[in-house]
Amino acid sequence: MGFVREVDSVGRIVIPMQLRKEFNIVEQGSKVELFSDGKQIILKKAVDSCAFCKSETDLLEVDGNYICKACLDKIKTVE
Repeated sequence: MGFVREVDSVGRIVIPMQLRKEFNIVEQGSKVELFSDGKQIILKKAVDSCAFCKSETDLLEVDGNYICKACLDKIKTVE
């Protein structure tokens, strides 16, 4: 299913409610990722992940960034 939306004067588009509900992007402050593969713009729900290994589990937040417990344990052993 596709949707067509106009870009407003400052470059914004509205994500249809049906898609926001489907991907649980309904609360103010929900984050999405935008990137390009060279031919198209891709939008996906942002997921918190470890800054080092990209794991999405056992995360600790440090100053707005995330690190997983496994990477934190590795860092603790570095001299």
